[in-house]
Amino acid sequence: MVRDFDDAERYYKRAKEGYEEQLGRDSEKALKVTIGLIMSTGMSRDEGIEKLRVLLKRCERALGEENVVTLETLNTLGCELDDNGEYEEAKEVYERCLAERTKTSGENHKDTLDSLNNLGIVYYKLKNYEKAMEYYERALEGYEKTLGKTHPSAIMTVEGIAILCKKTKDFGKAEE
Repeated sequence: MVRDFDDAERYYKRAKEGYEEQLGRDSEKALKVTIGLIMSTGMSRDEGIEKLRVLLKRCERALGEENVVTLETLNTLGCELDDNGEYEEAKEVYERCLAERTKTSGENHKDTLDSLNNLGIVYYKLKNYEKAMEYYERALEGYEKTLGKTHPSAIMTVEGIAILCKKTKDFGKAEE
């Protein structure tokens, strides 16, 4: 049976209430499931961004700036800002997320590599193609080293590089 966003929202609310009752309002589990709850509701993107900002502050206060749930919230905020066309702010959020993930998880952790790829995407949208390529190449090198050339994240980054090369007419690089 296929379920929809209404079902997702209902189940996220149920999980959130259960975690809050058992573990506390600001427990890691309750805060993590709140990300899913925010993303599964039918609210406007602007409203979702504002709720993510509030959640990020709660995560920072309750869990610390380096906690994985805090960083997941930060990354999700960056993605929403990016999708909303707020590229400069998304870039700042992604850069902060990259710095924290590098410090806490290391340069070749998938989350860190995802942050590099996100920066490649946002720099492309900002038309800073040189920086976009720099971040894409760093992400690709890490994905291939740790996850392999056929991992979906590596393939997605290769596609991003191909699109960038086409845009900048660097067809030799695109064929690689």
